[in-house]
Amino acid sequence: MKRSCLTIGAFDGVHLGHVRLIRAAVAEGRARGWRNSLVYFPLPPKFVFSGTHENCLVTLPSEREAMLRGLGLDSVTPVPFTDEIASMDAEAFFAEIVRGRFRADGLCVGADFAFGRGRSGGAEFLRAACRREKMLFRSVPFVSRGGRKISSTLLRELLWAGNVEKAAACMGRNYSVRGQVIRGAGLGRKLGYPTANIGADPLKILPPGIFAARCRIEGKEFACVANCGRRPTVNTLGGRMLLEAHILDFSREIYGETVEVEFLKRIREEEKFPSREALVRAIDGDISSARSYFRRAAAARRP
Repeated sequence: MKRSCLTIGAFDGVHLGHVRLIRAAVAEGRARGWRNSLVYFPLPPKFVFSGTHENCLVTLPSEREAMLRGLGLDSVTPVPFTDEIASMDAEAFFAEIVRGRFRADGLCVGADFAFGRGRSGGAEFLRAACRREKMLFRSVPFVSRGGRKISSTLLRELLWAGNVEKAAACMGRNYSVRGQVIRGAGLGRKLGYPTANIGADPLKILPPGIFAARCRIEGKEFACVANCGRRPTVNTLGGRMLLEAHILDFSREIYGETVEVEFLKRIREEEKFPSREALVRAIDGDISSARSYFRRAAAARRP
């Protein structure tokens, strides 16, 4: 059997730090003619422990796996973080998972990575265990932006605050949400601004606010104004978060189709207005702001 280099983590967001780590692992493996394997936890351990299953993931497992497979790895394997794994101490995890199940000959991890009950298997433990087993071990430094380590935790904080531009800088790509267009109450149409209500996976983070965004429908892109919020002025959602998009210069019915919304720039926070008339004026302003954004972006791309 061909020897292998393994890396492990949740990898939520597949951000610039993750990319550095995975590229280092791939380089180590290729230099030795080994396979490169990655194991990821679909739901990060912190959310398994807390029981959180809503508005918590930067990337759904299917999104994450597609991104990871695009980084040159030979195998990508999801491993649910079960009670059995949570109860393992560092020695048991190393013996049963790293050496036993995945038969790793090398281990490449981030500088602050740790596994085992109570995160007891940190860098020093891993270095010593790999030395004992005559395995390759590499610890890869993290990536920083603005004086902070880029991490999945930082990404979630930024997205929960609606700061999609800083999140994009940490990921190396814009944040996006996919879902099927579902029927709503038709409120946008009644106000003169029809919207596509997008049924996003409950696990996926919806950044709060009003945004200039792009919609992708059947491989085509359209400028839009996206709203992630609770409609406080009309109070039709019972406090639930909803993603809806008003697609500019678009009139086709798209119920049932899958739409991806790519968030580009936050226009403003969601507000509660004193009347529907005030809400309509605000929507007018949002559309004007979005059109200005797209005009500036187009002008910047011209030679």
